Amino acid sequence: MPTQAIQLEADSKARRGFLLALGAYLLWGLLPFYMKAVAHLPLAEVIAHRIVWSVPI
Repeated sequence: MPTQAIQLEADSKARRGFLLALGAYLLWGLLPFYMKAVAHLPLAEVIAHRIVWSVPI
């Protein structure tokens, strides 16, 4: 593999890793707003939705 191709692959992996880390950081930052928005819902309903929507088809 040429050196340039290796460098491009490394840059691509680094960019992807950065974007995934940024996404995780943003999700954790927005999680309190989500919890505040669903605070009025019954706990059983929230758990039921999480179970149903996480089942693979």
